[in-house]
Amino acid sequence: MISVVIPLYNKEGTIERAVKSVLEQSASDFELIVVDDGSSDRGPVLVRRLEDPRIRIVTQANAGVSAARNSGVAQASCDIVAFVDADDYWDPAHLANLAALVKRFPEASVFATAYFVVGEGGQIRKIRLRGVSAVSRAIRESNYFHDATKGDPPLCSSSVAVRKSALSQVGGFPLGIEAGEDILTWARLACTGKVVYSNHATAYYVLPPVSVERNRNAIRRPPKHDFVGDELEKLSVFENASGSSFRRYVGNWYRIRAMLFMELNERRNCIAELGRAIGKSGIHLRDLVTLGLLLLPAKWRARLVSRWRQRHDLHPDTAS
Repeated sequence: MISVVIPLYNKEGTIERAVKSVLEQSASDFELIVVDDGSSDRGPVLVRRLEDPRIRIVTQANAGVSAARNSGVAQASCDIVAFVDADDYWDPAHLANLAALVKRFPEASVFATAYFVVGEGGQIRKIRLRGVSAVSRAIRESNYFHDATKGDPPLCSSSVAVRKSALSQVGGFPLGIEAGEDILTWARLACTGKVVYSNHATAYYVLPPVSVERNRNAIRRPPKHDFVGDELEKLSVFENASGSSFRRYVGNWYRIRAMLFMELNERRNCIAELGRAIGKSGIHLRDLVTLGLLLLPAKWRARLVSRWRQRHDLHPDTAS
């Protein structure tokens, strides 16, 4: 049996699709916990109308996606907890795919499947992992930091299941941060336990819209105190985080921050974050490109970055 947690905050346009994709699973032995994180729209009402005995709704004041996931995990009656975000959805075989991983690797802490990226125009592509055939459905133990820096991110929140005990050991999803909570949580779990992976894609990650003329006011400004970066640096004491792949993983987090500062036209902060990235994992071609973009007028730069992201199916808060 698997517990499924959906954090819900003002997603009335997509929550029914997410919930129905869980209810239509070929593996029917599950419970579904929807955590209403203070929604002000009709999302919770739409969930209640589905009237399925496997659904439980937990209501709390708005506290953010990490708090919502943690609340769902606390309510879960199963040792294995799978997540799906309210704007994403699953293939009917997803829970069966995860269950096969649990059966083959009972000692693992994290169970993940490949996933599809759904673009703004409805186009769908499977994620690409370097060195792994796109048609492969192989099940294997993942070298997470290596995989995470070679191609697309191997994990997304809607393709992952975890052991409650493992998540508790790392303190759950971190509270009080607006971006990077997943990046930090997967890293902590990869340092303290085994990550296993199915290359059979059964989850769908839906990209938020990215406008070519992106409004600077819509960009989430990175906090001055980089909590995620500081916490990632602390993981270097673990054996699993002692290699070059981990250093590049941390360096890519600094590159995410550099890109956001660049879009905000904060050149000094952008260069500072690039310096941290280069110091951690060496200089990459993308660093030179970023420095070149800084020389352009802000309007030209914003157009080029937005078009590049649209072409590569990248969301502004996760692109590295």
